[in-house]
Amino acid sequence: MTMTMTMTKAQLRMQLLETRRRLAFEEVYRLSGLVQARLLATGFYASARRLALYASFRNEVLTDEIFQDADSGGREVSYPRVVRGAGKRIAFFKVGHLGELSTGSYEIREPGSSEVEASLDCLDLIVVPGVAFDRFGHRLGYGKGYYDMALTGARCPVVALAYDFQVVDERLPSEPHDVPVSAIVTETRVITIDPVH
Repeated sequence: MTMTMTMTKAQLRMQLLETRRRLAFEEVYRLSGLVQARLLATGFYASARRLALYASFRNEVLTDEIFQDADSGGREVSYPRVVRGAGKRIAFFKVGHLGELSTGSYEIREPGSSEVEASLDCLDLIVVPGVAFDRFGHRLGYGKGYYDMALTGARCPVVALAYDFQVVDERLPSEPHDVPVSAIVTETRVITIDPVH
């Protein structure tokens, strides 16, 4: 997708969320199958014994096939949950089956309070959603900064799942606290980010 240089983060977010919202479920399912198969074929996934996924929300790329493959292969899978305390943050919690996810903060499915928190240092791969991405690994989310806070200091690859239309040609505006992704997986390609950027 081409964005104009005068387009703000808010405008780009609104435009892409609307494009994603208009996708028919059949198309979400079809494209998500292609994205997930492409991720499963990567070295990022092959070498991960412990990974974090997300529960898709509002036509984000689905992740259930990745969970099923990981679970059947004996891999440990965690999902994010909004944790309240001294300010809100997300933390990752181990999940044994998808039935352990229930509607939580912002109407997103998340692990219950009885699940075990996974240390960020123990994860081999973190799979994240987003609204827009550029080829430098910059990620535009919903604007709350939860993932950037949670991923600060992550030592494992952070891989984004997206539809092709979510990858923009120009560099996205970024802040010093933004955490770039290591790669972006779409229905047609894997974009590996040069760590220099």
